[in-house]
Amino acid sequence: MRAPLVSLAGALALATASLPAIAHDGHVHDGLVAGLAHPIGGADHLLATLGIGLLAGLASTVRRQAGAGGPAGLSRIGLAGALGLLAGAVWALLAGTVPGLPAVSGGIVEPAAAVGLLAVALALLQAERLGAGGLAAVALAIALPHGWLHASEGSGAAFFIGLAVSSALLFALGAVAARRSARTGDARATVVRGVAAAGYVGAFAWTMLAV
Repeated sequence: MRAPLVSLAGALALATASLPAIAHDGHVHDGLVAGLAHPIGGADHLLATLGIGLLAGLASTVRRQAGAGGPAGLSRIGLAGALGLLAGAVWALLAGTVPGLPAVSGGIVEPAAAVGLLAVALALLQAERLGAGGLAAVALAIALPHGWLHASEGSGAAFFIGLAVSSALLFALGAVAARRSARTGDARATVVRGVAAAGYVGAFAWTMLAV
């Protein structure tokens, strides 16, 4: 596949067109199957998780171009995303959100999750300027509201195990797509990243309409 990021963006455009823009229906989600399905139940969760993977792939490329170890960039972004989810969950609990109940209606959490899609677009275009550390900070910020939402809506160990497995697969898919696209050459990679960024801007607008 010569431009996997373009192919991935096209597939996502088709897939998410039939998905709700947001995955939060205010109901309790429990069980392994519900956890596996949750990240693909709405465009915001699906694209945010893939987006963090894309940033991880870019971070490894940026580090390799700078003469540092590429795999460290992947692990840094993955860790930042995991910490963001954990911090968001703690934030929800400290704020008094009871697991299994809807997040604060009309609050900032769902718009913040939508803004994360715009953050992915900007980071795709500014990866070299941000560096691996900056991309990690963006990944943490993107994951934070999703941690709140998962903690507010999820219930039971099986749900969170399924959620972790599904999210890890989406993260890996995004990372592989970004790394393979970087090998197509600087000019082609720049175009591919621009196409992907435009897709995320469109997804942000669509999701904001549903918030």
